[in-house]
Amino acid sequence: MTRDDFWVILAGCTPPTGPDDDCDELTSRLSRLPPPEIVAFDRHLTDLRLAAYRIDLWGAAYLINAGSSDDGFEYFRCWLVGQGREVYEAALDDPDSLAGYGPVRSCILDGSDACECEGFMYTPDRAYEGIMGHDLPEGAGEYPRLGEIWDFSDVEEMRRRYPRLSALLDEADARS
Repeated sequence: MTRDDFWVILAGCTPPTGPDDDCDELTSRLSRLPPPEIVAFDRHLTDLRLAAYRIDLWGAAYLINAGSSDDGFEYFRCWLVGQGREVYEAALDDPDSLAGYGPVRSCILDGSDACECEGFMYTPDRAYEGIMGHDLPEGAGEYPRLGEIWDFSDVEEMRRRYPRLSALLDEADARS
């Protein structure tokens, strides 16, 4: 399975809609693949999650989700991959671009918690186990260095780094 194949599979499924989404549609689609293809899908998913392990994306997740723990950032990155190639790559190029994405706008303006999805990372595991009757083989991958860390609670620093996301937060505050 190529990376393009990975993205094609995701494009054929509804993106994760929130933390309680079990991504059954994706699990079902993966369950129709041969086991080695499911393993390859899982490897691509792991690689993409690790590539998004960056402090600038963590800062964006912090603003979008009104905070972001280690686990919360993991679930945000799962959600981000699940949104598809265009959204994912745009966010890697410029995390503040997420301010223009509908589910992020809804998360901030309406207070929904739609920008995390833990269940997404388990879809290959569920599909594989359903076919093979045992766990998916352990994947590999190391977390990269985060980069320069700053205080996410520093409002002025966050406004400087994320002007569009900050403007959405200001709009949300004005509504309440």
